[in-house]
Amino acid sequence: MDKTNAIVSLPMVFHCREKNGRKYEEWHGFVNRITDFGSHYEIQLESRSGFIFIVGKYTCGAFISIPAFGVGCDLAGYEDYFWNNEQLSSRMNRVDASTVAEALRTLKKNNYI
Repeated sequence: MDKTNAIVSLPMVFHCREKNGRKYEEWHGFVNRITDFGSHYEIQLESRSGFIFIVGKYTCGAFISIPAFGVGCDLAGYEDYFWNNEQLSSRMNRVDASTVAEALRTLKKNNYI
């Protein structure tokens, strides 16, 4: 039987900012739930859209899977916003990609993942 530990001190709020032409666009995101499966995390995210993504580590680094968008790729590390954002925005819309990259950076910075 799998043991899971849901982190309950949520929602966690984070701030997103992305350049759109000459102006910056800003919005907030919320991590509503994190489930730690030991080998990976399942994270429920809400912002302009809401979805669940899975992140974890494997022998070649870190990975992300976002089933709702059919997206999966390697990550540089949870805290590397720019590389992760670039990888994700080549596979999904830039607002959601930026939101996920910022959520990962904030979660890592606060030692949630």
